[in-house]
Parts: sequence; structure tokens; C-alpha cells
Amino acid sequence: MVRCAILLVRSTGGAGSETPRVRVVALRRDNCVAVRGPSAQSTVTALQALPVWEQIALLAVPAASAVFAAIGLLLNFYQSRRTNAQARAALVAEWLKRFAEDEDIQRAYYAIAYSQFRYSDDFQGSERERDADRLLRHFSNIALAWQAGLLNTHDIRPVQYYVLRVCQNPEIKKYLDFMDRWAKEQHLGEHPYAVLNQLSEQLDSCSRDPSSSAR
Repeated sequence: MVRCAILLVRSTGGAGSETPRVRVVALRRDNCVAVRGPSAQSTVTALQALPVWEQIALLAVPAASAVFAAIGLLLNFYQSRRTNAQARAALVAEWLKRFAEDEDIQRAYYAIAYSQFRYSDDFQGSERERDADRLLRHFSNIALAWQAGLLNTHDIRPVQYYVLRVCQNPEIKKYLDFMDRWAKEQHLGEHPYAVLNQLSEQLDSCSRDPSSSAR
């Protein structure tokens, strides 16, 4: 049985010639190749019948390379996500470490937790104000990281209890409201405590409705 293949090859007949020529190649069952047209010997070399497994291999190698490249991209993506998750967890862990080790922050927190904190006329300039500001600035740091997209509410769950416990305290709310009004009156822009309020509201919403999507 004879099979024919038509090849489109470039002519090498003249200088600068790029005219393609058609060559008819007859492929016989006994792997003998008959070529019609010039440069028969070079065409025979190019079309020398290969074993089927070699032809499959020639097709499979590029396909396998593409598969391995895709797998590599997926592994890189997974590793990147894992590294980012570890970085976020480390940030929260560092926040908790300082929260637990700073005596001023701890003193202010327990005064609020045990309802001993009072926002009264003698609060301004007192040691209680300095402790409260130290605590609120520390809490605002994690709120600013959340606002910047470095953390999401899922990442902040380990500190959610402390944030809500402080920000939902009625006396602290008075102080936060005062700072918000004062910053606006002085045309100083948004006070960092405002971001803490936003985070507190988001965490409160998530705690009431866990199915809600959290940023």
C-alpha cells in the first residue's frame, strides 16, 4: 500500500529565493520513501520513517513540559499563599505578645475589663489617660493593618475578644467619641482611633452573623 504526503518546502534554487515548492512524497509500507522533486536526498533524510513510539515521544515531550510548568505554577501559588498566611499569623502573634507583656497596656485593659475605667473631668492629663492611650494605640495598630489589607477579620479572630471588650465599654466609647469630635474640630483628619471603631463594628457584625463575608 502506498501513502502520499504533500510537503511545502522552501526552494534553495537561487539566491534570496523564498518561493515555496510542493513536493509529493510516497510512503510505502516497507518504510521506503520515494520523493518526486529536486533535493530528493535531503527530503528523504527529513522524512525517514521513525518508529511509532518515537513519533509519540516527540509529541509527548512538549505536552509533558507544559503540564510540569502548570504544576510548578500551582505549587508556587500554594507556597505563596502559605507564606502570606504565616506572615499574617506572625503579625497577630507579635501583637498578642506585646499586649501580654506591656504592663501599662495590661493595667489599662484590666481597668476596662473590670469596669473600673472612668472617663471623667479629671481624665485629661492623668496617668489613666496615658495608659488608655497606650492601649488604644496598640489596638489601633492592628486596626490599621486590617484597613491596609494586611490582615482580614479571620486573621484577627485571636484578638477579637480583646478588641470588642475594650471598644464596647461605655466609658471608652465616650473617650473615642470625644477624640473623633476633637480631631474634626481641629481639622486634623481622621484619628487612628476611628479605624479601631470601624474594626470593632466589623468584628461585632461577624460575631453576630458568622456566615457574613468578612473583609
